[in-house]
Amino acid sequence: MIAPAIALTSYYNPFHGERRRRNYHVFRENLGVPLVTVEWSRDGRFDLAHDDADIMVRVTGGDLMWQKERLLNVGLARIRNDGLARDVAIVDADVVFERADWMQQVSAALDACPLVNCHTHTNYLPELPFAMRSRAQLLGVAPERQVESLGFALAQGKPLFATDAATALAQSVRGVPPSSGGAGIASAVRLDDLPDFECYDGNIVGGGDLLMAAAAIGMLQALFATRPYSAAHQCDAAAWAARCLPAGKDRQRLGFADNRAMHLWHGEMEGRQYGERTKILAPRGYDPARDIDRSGNALRFMQCAGDLKDAVGNYLRSRNDC
Repeated sequence: MIAPAIALTSYYNPFHGERRRRNYHVFRENLGVPLVTVEWSRDGRFDLAHDDADIMVRVTGGDLMWQKERLLNVGLARIRNDGLARDVAIVDADVVFERADWMQQVSAALDACPLVNCHTHTNYLPELPFAMRSRAQLLGVAPERQVESLGFALAQGKPLFATDAATALAQSVRGVPPSSGGAGIASAVRLDDLPDFECYDGNIVGGGDLLMAAAAIGMLQALFATRPYSAAHQCDAAAWAARCLPAGKDRQRLGFADNRAMHLWHGEMEGRQYGERTKILAPRGYDPARDIDRSGNALRFMQCAGDLKDAVGNYLRSRNDC
């Protein structure tokens, strides 16, 4: 019998930061549902043990680029092939939900919409001592900032992107969240309702969460108008959306569940240089079909993408993401 729900995460820690490893263990200790983890290592040196998830999938090889969505797709394939669950919560490995029954709320939201954010708000916590691990302890910490989830904010009638030029520029270049809120952290999908769903793996410097959300509500063109995407990148993303999030009744929507998420600190936001990544792909005419090899479990650069490979690697190394 297929279980009602399971959680899926990718463990992407290319520089073996200690904070990311510790955050993962806090995340798992407070999760409360079965977990599939897909960990990637270029060199076969893994941070996690086999029993650090209910199902641990290890992926080796590939090149230094944003592998998160590729790893999640490996996990989704495992869940489908083994018939592990109907509902899949795709959660970043540094998140703790305020409610212990969070997955029940997610499944209830999926009854109305096949793709949802797992939360209404994200509380971004400050750097904390490693000894603070429990949900009760974390609930006592004042967040540095709070961001609405995109699904929740859109339901309040907020626009996806700002209409004034200055704010739109800040959102696209300086890493300011969309007007409606944050697209990432935790989303969930009902596999029976979206049988061909996969995450979009062509955003090799990040930003796949926002692209998925824009596609879900039928606003990819609005995304392309406010973010620099090459023509070939746009075509690749549009083909993915048509296959994985087809238009139809209740399909171009993004719901939300009645939870709050706490995001564990792993470096200052400024250090991630979200604005810098927008300068990498489009100016080089990035074409996923030409520049990356998607034939394996981990993405590789094609031989023709030498300059792109260097630029992406230099960006990821400079993020100071601990």
